[in-house]
Amino acid sequence: MSSRSALALDGSLVRKGMHLSVLEGVAFALMVGLSEVYFVADAIRLGASTTSVGLVVTAPLFVGALGALLSLPLLARARTRKPLVVAAACMQGLVLLGLACMHQAGLSTPVTLVACAGAYGFFGQLGSAAWSSWYGDLVPQAERGRYFSHRNRFLYGGTFAGLLIGGFCLNRLEPTAPGAPAAALASATAGHGFALIYAIAGVCRLASTALHVRAPEPRFHGIAPLRRVTLFLFTRTGAETRRFLLSCSAFYLSVYLASPYFGPYMLADLHFSYAEYTFVSGWIVGAKILSLPLWGRTIDQIGARAVYTTAAVGAALVPLPFLWAKGLVWVLVAQGVSGISWAGFELSLFSLLLDRTRRRIRPHLFALQSALNGSVQLIGGVLGAALIGVFGGDVRVIFAISLALRLATTVMLPRALPRPLDEPGRGAVLLRVIGIRPSGGVAVRPLNGAGPARVEREES
Repeated sequence: MSSRSALALDGSLVRKGMHLSVLEGVAFALMVGLSEVYFVADAIRLGASTTSVGLVVTAPLFVGALGALLSLPLLARARTRKPLVVAAACMQGLVLLGLACMHQAGLSTPVTLVACAGAYGFFGQLGSAAWSSWYGDLVPQAERGRYFSHRNRFLYGGTFAGLLIGGFCLNRLEPTAPGAPAAALASATAGHGFALIYAIAGVCRLASTALHVRAPEPRFHGIAPLRRVTLFLFTRTGAETRRFLLSCSAFYLSVYLASPYFGPYMLADLHFSYAEYTFVSGWIVGAKILSLPLWGRTIDQIGARAVYTTAAVGAALVPLPFLWAKGLVWVLVAQGVSGISWAGFELSLFSLLLDRTRRRIRPHLFALQSALNGSVQLIGGVLGAALIGVFGGDVRVIFAISLALRLATTVMLPRALPRPLDEPGRGAVLLRVIGIRPSGGVAVRPLNGAGPARVEREES
């Protein structure tokens, strides 16, 4: 028996991999909490233009989608998944360490920040499908729901801890908040707080890389060839899935017209301190974490279709309180609605997509979804920046336009929903944390190997 076959059957190695994955997840989550949500604050501090601020949010999403697409041909040719996961994780950590060094040396500009944010997103998604396939195979099917629920609790805690540590460092080390006069921002210590949190984030990611290296990998059976994916997309189920993905992309376009500019509005217009910005960012994460179990139970009871349309309406209303917000209270209301709504939207979206796909084509489908959404998110962010310039810098006009377009799109979403089948319950939707977005809280993706056995009999 080959060592790889033995590895697939050795219970002690499986347990070792599951234990190491929890530790790796905590290190990864600390990196997420320490880095992504503070890119916007850093861009404002550096005096970035409206377009650059939008790109700081949308570039990681768009370039990350390119990383997800590139991972598919790499996986198709690979005999094992670990080298791709390790290389991508290591490069992501090095990007953050490079960003920290540039900040410490005073060499950072909005352009370098956007470039590093894009590289960060690219390497983060490059190894995502391989990791999901790896641990979808490693964890025994009967234990997946319980194990990943247990692991995600640690990840959410690590993300929240990283968020708080980052806010504490910035509040202590940065001379003032981003909305302050330029003279204060030119202080000799400006940027050192960001250098510290990026450095800690990079070290955390390298620590998670080392844990990947130690973890065992079961035998890799490959992914479906592109020809099979193309055949699926031209079946009746595939056509419904295409229409569903396009409707989701239209909704994301309306969302990201305004989404990148909530953070800058809080910092530059409402003059939030770093402590206040950390608090409202933590609030949206907390709202998402607390509401996920409730949404899961609701999906079990009434199905994912009803949750999807309901949560979309909630996400559409997020810009409304920002139209009159003058301080912390109404921003907290908006962030709470955002966290709760996006938790339900993402969970139900993944539930519906898992129900429509076979296991071996699932990596292709989620890469396609990432590419579509990343593209429209980038277009929405750039278009939003252009409209802000047209309306004389009044970002609330963009919030109003986004609100109207979101509501209009939600009317169309139910028509694009695929035929109802036996929707997977919350136990079948196994998610992993992949990041944190300033306007949407913790971002998650499904495991590629997850889903009920019934899906494997879907038409091909």
